[in-house]
Amino acid sequence: MGKCVLALLALAAIAGAAQLELSWDTGSVNGATAWYTGAGSWGANDFNISTLAAYNRVASARLYYYPNWPNAIFEGNREGVWSFAGGTPGSLLWGPTYVRGTAFGWNSFAVGWTLGAVTAFVMAFEQYYNWPVCDPVLNWTSTGTTGHSWYYYAGAWSPFPQLGYGNYPLMIRCTVDDSYSGVAPASLGRVKALYR
Repeated sequence: MGKCVLALLALAAIAGAAQLELSWDTGSVNGATAWYTGAGSWGANDFNISTLAAYNRVASARLYYYPNWPNAIFEGNREGVWSFAGGTPGSLLWGPTYVRGTAFGWNSFAVGWTLGAVTAFVMAFEQYYNWPVCDPVLNWTSTGTTGHSWYYYAGAWSPFPQLGYGNYPLMIRCTVDDSYSGVAPASLGRVKALYR
């Protein structure tokens, strides 16, 4: 029994290592803005993992909180995953789920959504609360890869540059993983059979 538990723990450790963080920013915040009305106001980045066949789940998401602006309190946001077939983001696939930051800078939040046949998606955060008692989701960096950031306001998605702050990537990231890390479920069955 002990050998079986050790073997399964070893497989779990291997599985935990198979994570990849997806991002378009370089990590240095350049600016931030917030809406007067937070409910229904989202910031997002699109990601395509069609060439990363090993990854099948959005494990977590990260949002950058601008230091002490517009206040020094964490009110919270909502996170969600939206469909993306090119063009503009589509329908909500997962969420929205309420999350609340605990520190200025990067904050991580659990997602745990299995992609299934989805290979392109949008990771989004909603401001949720109104200005100035809010946590802005439109935090950007002046360097990085552009053309993948979006905002949702007044019922429609638009590319972030149309908001008038420049063509910059938003500081929204996500981590994808595969809980088996290349170990097929059949392999787990063989390990169990070896140590009965």
